[in-house]
Amino acid sequence: MNLKILIANPGSTSYKCKLYDIANLTVLFQATVERIGDKEGFFSYSFNEVEKKIIKQEIPDYCCAVNLTLELIKGKFSLDEIAAIGFKTVHAKGITGCVELTNEVLTAMEDYRMLAPVHTDVYITAITVLQKLLKSTPLIGLFETHFHKNIPPEAYLYGIPYEFTQKYGIRKYGFHGASHRFIGMRAKELFFADKVISCHLGGSSSVCAIKDGWSIDTSMGMSPQSGLLNAKRVGDLDPFALLYFMEKENLSIDQVANILMSKSGLFGISGKSGDFRDIEKDMNEGDDQARLAFKTFAYYVRRYIGEYLVALNSADCIVFTAGAGQNSPLLRKEILMNMENLGIVLDEEKNNSNPKEGLISSDDSKVKIAVIPTNEEFIVVSEIKKFIENK
Repeated sequence: MNLKILIANPGSTSYKCKLYDIANLTVLFQATVERIGDKEGFFSYSFNEVEKKIIKQEIPDYCCAVNLTLELIKGKFSLDEIAAIGFKTVHAKGITGCVELTNEVLTAMEDYRMLAPVHTDVYITAITVLQKLLKSTPLIGLFETHFHKNIPPEAYLYGIPYEFTQKYGIRKYGFHGASHRFIGMRAKELFFADKVISCHLGGSSSVCAIKDGWSIDTSMGMSPQSGLLNAKRVGDLDPFALLYFMEKENLSIDQVANILMSKSGLFGISGKSGDFRDIEKDMNEGDDQARLAFKTFAYYVRRYIGEYLVALNSADCIVFTAGAGQNSPLLRKEILMNMENLGIVLDEEKNNSNPKEGLISSDDSKVKIAVIPTNEEFIVVSEIKKFIENK
């Protein structure tokens, strides 16, 4: 029997999955289901990364979305060949690493639901559906926090009474672990870089200081709401500024949580959009608020790069990845301007050519600057393969 691993990637109204051959980790099947719960739903799929097909139909709920993909898989493979179903899980109280998603783990995820409600809700929904449809197949999660396990106490502690840290686990955990881990690995392969600053910049953004393959600090904290501005999430905020406007606006906890998660970040400052493509378009058309959002975001990234140059005692390589990191020469230029005295020199011609993967630093730059596409699923499936083999 040729065993396989199914990687599931649930979204709030979408579901993506890939089926891997466990022997060589090649992709045998992949599918994307969009607009779940909408009459205008559709899904696309392909086998062996060829002959992509798109079908439009109503997809009423998550169970229907998952069932569609399993029926397609059954057309070519036996579901009994699926050795495990893997997830890039986000957060759970007291749990990290690569673990089987037991009821105990799901309870721990629920316990930290408030910290990442959108992610947690859709993951638990998808996990529950797959548990019902494939009862005998183990479900395994690789938690995003695992890559940051070596962050030292002086970097992860908050200045609150220590009893709250001990009692509730209030501290920095960090996220985008699979992405930053892949970037660290790839920068080592390509440029022999041991000290890497990884800039994952997209709808959700974070910066990570990587030393010898592991995170030593990162911009996100106890929740994905902190650190850089995100598309609609707030990023760093003085807690007393929060208390002040809560009091002035007479807001409940749920109301302020909604503002911080869905009305802030780039969207909050620009007043129009949290999408970098829209921000750049509006900025080029003379929109001052869009320009302010763009420059504020870039400044946040610059600040964290400076912080991590100190933490790493300089860096071998700065890497840009994810949607905006890979595809916006203008953003990269804004972030890296006037860093020549730090040994960071951008080559404008290379940067503007916008390579899919490669160096964009000048030949005399002491610190290499690169664009590298991330591959989170490769990290997840690799770790789940190890988990199965060691069990």
